[in-house]
Amino acid sequence: MRLSDQVRTAYNNLGRRKMRFFLASLGVLVGTVTIVLLMSLASGVRLNINRQFESIGLDRLLIFPSGRSPFGGRGPLSQPSKSGIGKIIAPADLARWKDWTGVAKITPEVRLPGSVGLELRWKDKVQSVRMGERGPRPGPPGMVSAAPEPLAGTLDLPDQGTMVLSQGTTKALGIASDELAGLLGQSMEVVLRTSRGETQSFTLHVQGISSENSTSIQVPVSDCIAMKSWWFNNPNLLESEGYDSVTIQSTDVSQAKALIPRFREEGFQVQSLDMFLEIANRIVIAVTVMLVMIGGVALVVASIGIANTMIMAVYERTREIGILKALGASSGDIRRLFMIEAGFIGLAGGVVGLLVGWVLGVMLNQGIVWYMRYRELPVRDAFFVVTPLLALGVTMFAAFIGVVAGLLPAHRASSLDPLEALRHE
Repeated sequence: MRLSDQVRTAYNNLGRRKMRFFLASLGVLVGTVTIVLLMSLASGVRLNINRQFESIGLDRLLIFPSGRSPFGGRGPLSQPSKSGIGKIIAPADLARWKDWTGVAKITPEVRLPGSVGLELRWKDKVQSVRMGERGPRPGPPGMVSAAPEPLAGTLDLPDQGTMVLSQGTTKALGIASDELAGLLGQSMEVVLRTSRGETQSFTLHVQGISSENSTSIQVPVSDCIAMKSWWFNNPNLLESEGYDSVTIQSTDVSQAKALIPRFREEGFQVQSLDMFLEIANRIVIAVTVMLVMIGGVALVVASIGIANTMIMAVYERTREIGILKALGASSGDIRRLFMIEAGFIGLAGGVVGLLVGWVLGVMLNQGIVWYMRYRELPVRDAFFVVTPLLALGVTMFAAFIGVVAGLLPAHRASSLDPLEALRHE
């Protein structure tokens, strides 16, 4: 028998028992829908993570002193220098780094201790605030905060005596959104308060309003140094403690990777968004493998139903098999015929399951987008993404499961004795 004849005969045989064919492919359909939803969710999450990191900028490096934890304080991530004293980031280091190849911009940062009490005074209003950080900053692996957007003015703070207010701070002060532009250039008083009741005030001018929802302010590094020097009563704080961190923006991603070993050779701690992206992708891959295994179990169960259907077909068509062999069909022809039938069952369930899974994914994406907008969250990308590779892989895998399930029934049919098969009633 030619292969085309076997395919046509297998297709016609399935049409003889439509309900059995439907029930056998239904198990494959359920398993395929499970795999499509789980893997499309994993693909969507991975794409969202990559977009978030790329939008923030993979060309940035965060440099920390060697004896200080990147997450604040001194912790297990601290790696003191050979002298046993943590190496600080001094102004001389920044001046030297500016001449390095691949360094486009250097932004130092000084942070106030968490115990500092900050108040913002404007007219007759007083609001507790915290000192915000500029730009994106990775925290524990996988957690990255995007840079806020300017609502009025500019978020750059090159001059001493200026500051940026967050949207949350303006709301707490009772300032309407249409009045934000009127705040630009106005003077406000930032007051530091110790636990003993001592205070020190700094007068700053509003230079911009950010989209940050928390009640926070941002001030230039020079003003933050002055505040921290007063807090610790140390006028030479920068010389003795150095900067808390430095953000290095390189010319491109490849230069950022090349700069990492240079900073580490000097004894500094380095974090890059590229490192966090790699960790996040590894986690997503591990989760994807587990999800595929869950969906694979559903397809294995479906293969049992296909095998049962094909065994019943062998019993019902024993006499027909004997006639085919009497007409010259070989055992290989019979084996391929039943395997093609089983493959058709898996393929049909896979195609329909793929379409059903895609439709459910689209509906879930619409529901997620509606919820994100309702909660005023910035995420707008799809979470269920069916890629062409996923569609092809799931369909071929479902057909493969059908072929594997038909191996035993096909072997049983091909091994029937023609004379015994002809005598079968």
